[in-house]
Amino acid sequence: MPSSSCCICGKTLTEFTSVKLGIGPVCRAREATMPEFDFFNHADYAVIKETEEFIFIEDTGGNHGSRTVTNDAPFVLKKLCDEYDLKNRRVFYKDTEGRIDEIVHKDGCFCAFAAGHKGVEL
Repeated sequence: MPSSSCCICGKTLTEFTSVKLGIGPVCRAREATMPEFDFFNHADYAVIKETEEFIFIEDTGGNHGSRTVTNDAPFVLKKLCDEYDLKNRRVFYKDTEGRIDEIVHKDGCFCAFAAGHKGVEL
């Protein structure tokens, strides 16, 4: 699913290739100069809990140049959509530092991040 914002910096994407890749030209150029970071090496995660109301995942990547869930949210949502029905479901994740936040989406399309998991017992 194409993204309308850069998965690295969050800026709005307007150019076709950038929208399709989910990363803008400035971030692509910057990441290309960092050999330890491969922006095609997507985030790894594990599904910890699934209910009718939410899916809770844990970031298992971020090492050896792979992306974290935070830096690859549009891809993570796409992969979750391939396996689960995300309509009317919230997505929470535990990042590599142990913090739990929400990936806000509309039918699997990344919108924003929200801090914490207020009102939801994970």
